[in-house]
Amino acid sequence: MRVPSPVDPRPLPELRHPGAWRDVPIVGVDEPLVRVADIGGRVLDDPQYFQWDLPGARPHSLVRTGVAERLAAAAASLAGGLTLVVWDGWRSFRTQEALYADWRGQLAEQHPDWSGDRLDTETARYVSVPSDDPLRPAPHITGAAVDLTLGDENGEPLDLGTNFDAFVPEAGAMALEDTPGPARDLRRLLFWAMIAQGFTAYVEEWWHFDHGDQFWGSVLGRPALYGPADPEG
Repeated sequence: MRVPSPVDPRPLPELRHPGAWRDVPIVGVDEPLVRVADIGGRVLDDPQYFQWDLPGARPHSLVRTGVAERLAAAAASLAGGLTLVVWDGWRSFRTQEALYADWRGQLAEQHPDWSGDRLDTETARYVSVPSDDPLRPAPHITGAAVDLTLGDENGEPLDLGTNFDAFVPEAGAMALEDTPGPARDLRRLLFWAMIAQGFTAYVEEWWHFDHGDQFWGSVLGRPALYGPADPEG
């Protein structure tokens, strides 16, 4: 399809890293998880970790109700019939654990000289420590973090410069700001559509956004809304 010109072509601002996000207090809003597939409109579900057969992954992505409402509004704001394609929302501890172990293992093979502390730090740039501590849960375990991209009117993901979970410098939210072209413009479009609905963007990954978790609270300087979520109840 022909990609429409961005509704808002403003460049991305300098993004704040969530830093000491585990120290952000959690209010603890009691809000259920809902299926992304049930949001409707121009929000589509494409659960990558289930398709990759990762432990604990479910066939339907889940997010908090407030996140779902904001996703619907962000999708409705997109020009030219574009869609939001959700790759991941709520994540089980088992899935978080598998992702962390896999990436840490890859880094250990690539950098045999790195210390354990260095490996932990570098792994956490892209995959949070698999904690379900009610005071320090990994963002996706709260159901308030979402990984997504832009799709065409049929839900086919567009090219935003890297694949999902490509843990490379080009995946950074601002990595293409000095590289004019369709991928940069689409990243800007996605960013501003999500920011307008109260999400924050994660500086290391163009596809990751948060609303209500400790990442979000750290960036905005306010308490988080959501602790760990349980899809069973």
